[in-house]
Amino acid sequence: GAVLGVPTYFFTHQQGHVMAALTGAGCLELRHRPFIAFHVSGGTTDALLVEPDPDCIIRCRVVGHSLDLKAGQLIDRVGGMLSLPFPAGPALERLAAQSSAVYKPRPTLKGCDCHLSGVENQCRDRLAKGDSPADVARFCLDSVCAAVVGMTEAVLAEYGDLPLVYAGGVMSNGILKQRLTDRFGGRFAPPTYSADNAAGIACL
Repeated sequence: GAVLGVPTYFFTHQQGHVMAALTGAGCLELRHRPFIAFHVSGGTTDALLVEPDPDCIIRCRVVGHSLDLKAGQLIDRVGGMLSLPFPAGPALERLAAQSSAVYKPRPTLKGCDCHLSGVENQCRDRLAKGDSPADVARFCLDSVCAAVVGMTEAVLAEYGDLPLVYAGGVMSNGILKQRLTDRFGGRFAPPTYSADNAAGIACL
């Protein structure tokens, strides 16, 4: 900025993703009030308390996260078990849609945080025992959904009935979006804005 003689602004990765989600979901007005944003991707599985900030428009504070694997990491590792292309999210979703199995996995939670590494082991065990690839894919996504549902319930219990926004590449998954919408409502960024924070930084 100094070399080019242009203004320099400081924003975080999370601020960019949250603002991109608000832009894509058509709810920029939320930046004026507290809300909860989930950023679920290969690098993060975070619940963020987002509040207005006079200096940087919004301030993001992590109030829940995965204590081990991130959701996107889990999906890619299970996709690798099933010989799916990387990144595995879209192919895993298509494969899971072929399953008629009904799973109700119980998430492993610690307060507002979750554990996901056990799901990888369970998927590997199921595959070794002869479960179909489609059923394993379904179990994986149902387990990710259960974790996000559990985190959402815990965060709302802790911080009150705040608006919800879901962003990140994993939240582009149609199965997860449908279940979370049915359970909580909330706003979802379209895929173009879910996985890229550049639009959010531009907006900021």
